[in-house]
Amino acid sequence: MVPETNGGGEGGGTDGESAAVDQDGRVDTDRGVARNEDRPTPDGWTQGSVRANGIEVSYYRVGDRDGQPVVAAHGFYDDARCMRPVVDALAADGFDVVAYDARGHGHTDAPEAGYAIADRVADLVGVLDALDLADPVLYGHSMGGHTVATTAARQSERVRAVVMEDPAAMYGLPDEDPDAMAEYVREQVRAEHEKSLDELREQYVEEHPETADWLARADQCMSVHIENVPRQGYPPLAGVFPDVDAPALVLKRDPDAVEAEATERAPVRDRARDLDVAADLPDGRLVHVPDAGHAVVRDEPEVALAEVRAFLRRLDDGDW
Repeated sequence: MVPETNGGGEGGGTDGESAAVDQDGRVDTDRGVARNEDRPTPDGWTQGSVRANGIEVSYYRVGDRDGQPVVAAHGFYDDARCMRPVVDALAADGFDVVAYDARGHGHTDAPEAGYAIADRVADLVGVLDALDLADPVLYGHSMGGHTVATTAARQSERVRAVVMEDPAAMYGLPDEDPDAMAEYVREQVRAEHEKSLDELREQYVEEHPETADWLARADQCMSVHIENVPRQGYPPLAGVFPDVDAPALVLKRDPDAVEAEATERAPVRDRARDLDVAADLPDGRLVHVPDAGHAVVRDEPEVALAEVRAFLRRLDDGDW
């Protein structure tokens, strides 16, 4: 385990790759920013790394170490720092919040293989073991939502509760060739690596000004090896939810809000389908957050965080 620091710390890696950044902040290799590059850390957060499932996993921690542990898993293309809105909110409420970088993202190792759901679950469980986090609440967005749901299903005795923010693969992935999807991801990653940090920030600053810098830095850090996530696939959560025994909350995008972006979608149908899948959670609830897109908390933080806090308050009050 690498001791936690208050930002800018250097951690060891095992993937053997090194990346450089030119004077404009552009990344010049497929790995993303090197693990020993400066790593700005949000105010109040500490940063460290642990050995988990055969790789070095970078994590951040903030909040009350005596509080209920919450472990946060970010979405595809992001890293832990992109979850700052929910992490800071829960830390302010007295939770002990750990947010980790998934393999191939942020400052966690990026091996060429090992991106199937079994690997992602083993990475998360390895973090729990390494940090001795007992009975945690698992929180995940998108890919991370899929990871925490599957972990809660396969390791039910270890999980206090689970929150899924617009989790990936509620009904499976689009019917597309996995290799074609992987190639699309590879091209996207390389295209982002061609941009400067300022150019990357500009992509996010209008819609998400408070997290634009962290989203841009995540783009710099991601590895092309994450192409193996869609190649390996996401088992549909419809087949996972019945085994999630822990209390569960699903925050979903507003189907009406995305209608303008995808006119072939049917909001009423999507809303009903979401509720139908979530009905298989033994002890769960699904909430469509008005006006929110895929990044539910970043889009509508007040409403989304109110739902999360109400859910966690019920846990604390012993209603579960």
